[in-house]
Amino acid sequence: MTSRFRLIALIGLALAVSGAAINPGEPIPGVDIYLGKNPGGSPIVVATSDREGRFSARARVERGEYAVSTACAPRQTCPPNRQLTLTVDGRSVRPDARGVYLFPVGGSLGTVMLSGRVEIFDRWGRQNGAPR
Repeated sequence: MTSRFRLIALIGLALAVSGAAINPGEPIPGVDIYLGKNPGGSPIVVATSDREGRFSARARVERGEYAVSTACAPRQTCPPNRQLTLTVDGRSVRPDARGVYLFPVGGSLGTVMLSGRVEIFDRWGRQNGAPR
């Protein structure tokens, strides 16, 4: 057995034992969801994904454009190939060409409801799996 193969096998075993998501479409728990005004707003954590990768939060906002991003909680390993499914007040929000999730708020001061799911990116578009 080559040392490279051993290393790959050990990493795979460690991920399997730790319960980390490694297959496309699997949920990623413990990911922080950030909301910040665009441009210039300091993002704040508004939610953390649960065991199923799902999250929901009600956030107080003012008029303007907002960006949503994700980051792993401190001291947690998280795969870089994650994807976010996001709805704001029941409307689907898709990332722009840079991968940034932006949405406008037209009213003055109010609240928005954010919800969604964080999962391992599936570059094949879930062609081989059941829709979630």
